[in-house]
Amino acid sequence: MLDPDVTLNPAPLTALELQYEPWLFNSMIDELATNELGISFIYSVLDQLAKRYDLSDAVVVLEHESLTTQEFRLAGAAVNPDHAGRLASAPGVYCEPDVVPRAELEAVRTACQLALSLHLARFAAAHDALTTIANRRTFDVALANSSVRSARYGWAFTLVMIDLKDFKSVNDRLGHSAGDRLLRHFGFALRMSVRQGDVVARFGGDEFAVILNNAEGQEAMGFVERLRDNIAKAGESIEFTTGTATSPRDSTDPAELTRIADARLYAKRGIIHR
Repeated sequence: MLDPDVTLNPAPLTALELQYEPWLFNSMIDELATNELGISFIYSVLDQLAKRYDLSDAVVVLEHESLTTQEFRLAGAAVNPDHAGRLASAPGVYCEPDVVPRAELEAVRTACQLALSLHLARFAAAHDALTTIANRRTFDVALANSSVRSARYGWAFTLVMIDLKDFKSVNDRLGHSAGDRLLRHFGFALRMSVRQGDVVARFGGDEFAVILNNAEGQEAMGFVERLRDNIAKAGESIEFTTGTATSPRDSTDPAELTRIADARLYAKRGIIHR
């Protein structure tokens, strides 16, 4: 804990004490100021390393508990078969020619490992662990942003609420592993059925939600048909019910749009809204 009397606090760590080369430390600061430290930082560091030492190739091999070994290569570099064979799967930074000081290579690896860990942590915080589509928190933010744009500029979008039919019976009859498999396949079908810029999310349990930007009426119906087609092409038998609400026509309030879409979904199923 820092003391209110700043004269009693330890001096801030320098780049050298952090074991980062000054250029690498400055790159991290610049990246944090303009971006979220992540995958783009790894490629940026490899590019800077190549320029500093006139490298023809540079590869960083990283490990993470949630992934297999990950390899990141200098953009545009031709793959050297001898170099590739030397990589195997050992974590580290490999360069052609091999002229970079060992301490600097280790500093680059450490910084890139941090960037990968932060990238994966952000992904995990924003996505559903089972289906890997957006989670409820991410969806709520996206819906709020779309609603603000719709209210301000009149840009239309359609909210689609989706409920899987008889999902509980799948868990009861076949077990939770079968239920998880069904959810994963449905999440994949959702991703395949939307356009770039749309948002798909697991709303909770067997409920999903989609934001179709710049879409209303026929466009929303087209999405539902694409979803059914993609499920059929995958050889799956997944039935679902949808309810929609369009902004700004129905409302520009996120909570009201959700209520309307939810009510229409349950009306289709002939069930009193929970």
